[in-house]
Amino acid sequence: MVNPRESTTWRLAGHSAAIEWGGSTWTLGFEAGRFGLRSEGVAGEYLTLRGLAAVGRRDDGAFTPASLVAIEVLHSRLLATFEPSGWNGLTVRAAWGPSRDGRGMDLEVQASTSTVGELLRLEVLVGSRGIGGDRAARPLLVAPRDRVVASLSYDGRETDDALSRLATLPISRNSPGVLGPAGYLEFVHPQDVSRTITDAAPGASNPGDVEYALFGYDLEKGVVLRGRLRGIWPEASAPDCAADERRRFLDEPPPLRTA
Repeated sequence: MVNPRESTTWRLAGHSAAIEWGGSTWTLGFEAGRFGLRSEGVAGEYLTLRGLAAVGRRDDGAFTPASLVAIEVLHSRLLATFEPSGWNGLTVRAAWGPSRDGRGMDLEVQASTSTVGELLRLEVLVGSRGIGGDRAARPLLVAPRDRVVASLSYDGRETDDALSRLATLPISRNSPGVLGPAGYLEFVHPQDVSRTITDAAPGASNPGDVEYALFGYDLEKGVVLRGRLRGIWPEASAPDCAADERRRFLDEPPPLRTA
């Protein structure tokens, strides 16, 4: 297991990048329409761009080499800019980098558009998948931010198969906090996420798969939406300190922009 107490700079290699993080090599790259972090020493994928959703549509293959328009390293962060085809001038810019104290890895997501009235209740789908995180046939539990976004699961953005396995939980402003091997911690700012979707594997104490639907707002030209997540491995902080880690994350002022 990794211990991210130290980090080095990203190394770019074409459409992917690597970073030494706590003694393990993490690769940030593409897989089946997703762009996220993977390591040979750790099962699953983490802090991953998964897709896009809006009223009446969902695209789980939005983040591919074809939609990547720029990738660069700026200081300790890897910046990737996507312009997915068929999404009405949408630009998604994402930044991965060590947290300020080096204890975790942050993902910051920014969305903007060049159009008006086209992107209704836009969600940028991000998430992590740990051990046994294939949720293809598992029940899905949705925790909505408020009563307005509680209806988004049923506005045409989810497939009939997903709806047959989906249940909406009471309104919640707390992310799951624990996912994957050995107590990995993960946090998202409550105001940034419209719905948190987890698999509900029978007998599992924690979900194997967590998906955060960021934003859930209409996006118009001139508006910029921003959200962020943090992942922390247990060696960086004992599992019983999850509340302290979450408080520290929420108390940090957000960056002014993903640049």
